[in-house]
Amino acid sequence: MNTVPNTLLVFLFSAIFVGVCTTPQAAPNASASLAGDKKLVVGIWAMQALNEGRTNVAEFRPDGQLLLHAFNCVASSQEPTDVMRYSVADDGKVINMILPTKTIELKVLTFSPQFMQLTSRTGGMEIRYDFEKVDDVDSVCERYPELKAEKARNTPYASSDFVAAPAIPEHPGMERYLGTWGSNNVAVVEILRDAADGFYLSMPGDGTWHYLYNDVHWVGDELHFQSYTYSDNSSSFPSPKHKQRIPTSLTPMSDGILRQNFTLFGDPYLGILTRMK
Repeated sequence: MNTVPNTLLVFLFSAIFVGVCTTPQAAPNASASLAGDKKLVVGIWAMQALNEGRTNVAEFRPDGQLLLHAFNCVASSQEPTDVMRYSVADDGKVINMILPTKTIELKVLTFSPQFMQLTSRTGGMEIRYDFEKVDDVDSVCERYPELKAEKARNTPYASSDFVAAPAIPEHPGMERYLGTWGSNNVAVVEILRDAADGFYLSMPGDGTWHYLYNDVHWVGDELHFQSYTYSDNSSSFPSPKHKQRIPTSLTPMSDGILRQNFTLFGDPYLGILTRMK
């Protein structure tokens, strides 16, 4: 039975992450269209940003062949290249990836000789692909300025990476913060009492992830801190969760819940936590 090639699955998954977590650069001459000249797509197109240290390159050849190259730039490795066919619709609005058992339609959102943005729908989800044209396949990893930091992050945790200091300064009414707090029956943070009758932040590890805290301070009744997550399992190092810092605040509400504000990948988020125990 034929299946979708493994590299293609990586290609599709990477596009989900890139589409959600990055903002593409402005596309010069974005009004250009493949309708006038389908050969404009010919060339080597690399994903704009790394996804967990990986990138994907789509090589559109003049003879209708499409080669998908998948690189792990952190590990300096490459997966086997997937080879398929492609076609461009007459109106230039769709690029078809032609597999042995199916055809995947990629809708062209914007196109210029140096940039293109495509989308497809898979399992009811819209996936976005942001590409820039490059000169060479083999040196594609060299174009990512974030690669150095990503290589440094894909290493075991060291105590100097994040100095834990989970103690909570004294504050009136600590009983309203005490307990295990979570959302949808999933624990998010614990505020516990220590042997000296003080309080501290905690979160039990789950076998894969460990949680640390520091910069714990009060702003009025809001408890502010940084949380830090890491893994001892090298297979988890590429995950964005490894060595991840999240600035967080907890605010008690009148109905006994905590409002959680945190910043993830530069974007602010709001959550509601209830006491689980």
